[in-house]
Amino acid sequence: MQRIFIVGLGLIGGSLIQNIKFHHPNIHITGYDYFEKYSDIALSMKMIDEIATDFDSSARNADLIILATPVQQSIEYGKRLLEIDTKPGLIVTDTGSTKLGLSSLESKLLNKNIHLIGGHPMAGSHKSGVINSKKHLFENAYYVLIFDRKENEAAYSEVKHLLEHTKAKFIKMSAKEHDYVTGVVSHFPHVIASSLIHMNEENTQVSDYVKTLAAGGFRDITRIASSNADMWRDITLENREHLVTLMENWIEQMEHTKEMIQEGNPALIHDFYQSAKTYRDKLPIKEQGALTSTFDLYVDIPDKPGMISEVTRILGQNHISITNIRILEVREDIMGALRLSFKSSNDRDRAIEALNTFDTYTL
Repeated sequence: MQRIFIVGLGLIGGSLIQNIKFHHPNIHITGYDYFEKYSDIALSMKMIDEIATDFDSSARNADLIILATPVQQSIEYGKRLLEIDTKPGLIVTDTGSTKLGLSSLESKLLNKNIHLIGGHPMAGSHKSGVINSKKHLFENAYYVLIFDRKENEAAYSEVKHLLEHTKAKFIKMSAKEHDYVTGVVSHFPHVIASSLIHMNEENTQVSDYVKTLAAGGFRDITRIASSNADMWRDITLENREHLVTLMENWIEQMEHTKEMIQEGNPALIHDFYQSAKTYRDKLPIKEQGALTSTFDLYVDIPDKPGMISEVTRILGQNHISITNIRILEVREDIMGALRLSFKSSNDRDRAIEALNTFDTYTL
């Protein structure tokens, strides 16, 4: 019987284990989390078969280890494996957002007959913790598997086979390419979003309306700045080399943009916005990328009592769950606007179908 040891029983770790346990019932799973209550919950939900008493003893008995922990902790666990007598051919994978730090141990681990296959599932949820884990979390999401040494090719195939029932879209990359690509599409946008928030806060000293009017679109485009600060500190430090390069490129681009605006050439300014629109419009719409997607629906409703509860009633009757509801505009005698957020594009499409049966609403 294959023995899997998972370290970290949060949303990602719990969802992986739920999937593995459901499709591979003969695998014995040992689980550990820093917060003991998560281990207890996972055991009570029969997601794991036993709780680890300590890392070393469980690692010694494992055939495969999943490190579903923050990046820095995964690196420390990887170093710890160099000091433990593990089973020959042990496979180790992780779920972190950066890879160069952990992958620097790949050759050293190979010398101990330990095969490291980095993993980055690009999926998430507005909810966290093992209690909110789900088997279908990774469905249609990109799942990057990372290794640099050809000796790990067989281990890569085994990890991919183990996780194939997640229905994720697997991509194989080197550690360097992964960190550069995710730097461009995920890590650097977080830096920019946080910088925009700081700029907004500084300008409230000029006018209080800066904060007031940021409640709409500005808040939406900077939503990723609300992410966990501890996690993004670690990601930034791990990927700082690529981030510094991207920032230098950004500063250069902003200088060109500033010169273009100062020059005041209408044609150049139009081309600046038009080319950006053209490229963005060609980006995949329904694919899950490195940034967690939001699935919103805007609904116009008449200014009548009970209309918001009527919308939620219709969705409830159709068993459609919303993650958030926000009143954008309600003024007397005109149509108001609701923004409904859903956990998937399928839920949003079902909501459109349900609400379209009523002439009262404009979508």
